[in-house]
Amino acid sequence: MTYRKFIQNNLIKKQKPDFKQISQQILRSLQDLKTSKANLSIDLTWSYTISYHAMIRAGRALMFSKGYLPTVKNSHKTIVEFTRMILGDQYQDITGKFNRMRRRRHDFIYDSKNHITNKEAISSIEVAEKLINEIKNLIDKDNPQQELFGVRD
Repeated sequence: MTYRKFIQNNLIKKQKPDFKQISQQILRSLQDLKTSKANLSIDLTWSYTISYHAMIRAGRALMFSKGYLPTVKNSHKTIVEFTRMILGDQYQDITGKFNRMRRRRHDFIYDSKNHITNKEAISSIEVAEKLINEIKNLIDKDNPQQELFGVRD
């Protein structure tokens, strides 16, 4: 799918990149990762869900950096697909996991399925960290003049 298809399907709309908003999304995604780790010993499914939400925030930051905003129509799926399109085939493993996490999170939120194992929860954190770092690096690369995150690796 291209930008044009997303727009034609009323899944995204144009907006001017707001670097404060982008930074806030990334910083919050990093905080969500900490929260997910802290919840491992309390609730595996919530830990997994929080990792997924960290990825959603990073995906939103990526969209914002490209000058787009998801509409309310299928927003989570749109963010996942947009992230996949921007990152490309070399990140197919990560974006594929991001999409599976979207579906599993849906089962938990809407059907109250508590179905995440310790291994899956830990893996969700690892995948979220990789995705967030890739998105941070891409946004930094595309906008070298901006001091975006106040956090450097």
